[in-house]
Amino acid sequence: MLEKVQTVAKPRAGRAGGPNHGNKFFKWLKKDYGCYLFLLPVILGFFIFTVYPVISLLLYSFTDYNGIFFSKIGAFNFAKLFDPSENGLFKGVAFSFGITFLWAIISIPLGMVLSFMVALLVNREVKGVGVFRLLYYMPTIIPGIAMSFIWADVFREAGLANQLLLTLGLPTSKFLEGENTALATLILTGVWGIGGNIIMWLAALRNIGPELYEAASLDGAGYFTKLFRITIPMSTPMIFYNLINALIAAMQAFDVYAMVGRGPNDCLYFISIRIYETAFGGSNQYGLACSLGWLMFIVIAALTLVMFKTNKWVNYGEGE
Repeated sequence: MLEKVQTVAKPRAGRAGGPNHGNKFFKWLKKDYGCYLFLLPVILGFFIFTVYPVISLLLYSFTDYNGIFFSKIGAFNFAKLFDPSENGLFKGVAFSFGITFLWAIISIPLGMVLSFMVALLVNREVKGVGVFRLLYYMPTIIPGIAMSFIWADVFREAGLANQLLLTLGLPTSKFLEGENTALATLILTGVWGIGGNIIMWLAALRNIGPELYEAASLDGAGYFTKLFRITIPMSTPMIFYNLINALIAAMQAFDVYAMVGRGPNDCLYFISIRIYETAFGGSNQYGLACSLGWLMFIVIAALTLVMFKTNKWVNYGEGE
């Protein structure tokens, strides 16, 4: 009777006698090498243009770098930012953050609501709607700095806006040249660039299944019931995404500097403009500007973290 001999395969040992994990890794890498080649430019770009500048910014914030020479001064720059005395910068920095927050609190909801309303209007299968979508998106193609110069000319004292008001027999306004009207005028100009948000809203609206609206119609739901019970809840992921992007963009607002500088009596002295002037305004305090940049980075990161921690209202379509 022949006995069956079972051969048990033993794992091949590596050079050191242990499992050859190195060869497995290289086989895995070689198998999908094409994917990593495509990812390599993105990874290199991320480290070169994001990680390296952020680390350099942090290192320079602990120096008195002036563009040529520098010496280590510890946390002196950060201490100066929080110094409430006359020699400190706390009052000025707090003022700039306050103006920036005010700009964000007003402009973000206004821009999101207007862009959402326009998206609802153009999200219809009617003749010529594609032309309107294109017209709403076209302003985003124009660079923000270029539009700043155009708006500065439109809203100057003898600009097109006041000429139009005179033609209609209405009183003129100082617009960007008035301390009480500069911020409102700036918010008005921001409406020009809502085309990008409209495209994002359209993508979210097209992603909502038509069967939900059909079922609601069978139950007798009207337009506003569908809007508040279906459209808005199903669009909350895009609302959250747009909110994060709008917050970051608002905190970094700088195009206004080309339009009107700091504004009348520094009423538009945003934190990004303060950072720019600290570095390039003549004093060449690059180290101090780097510490300001890191402070703004921490504030934006903290606000973003809070938004992620409180996003339970976002409907991701997950089952209970």
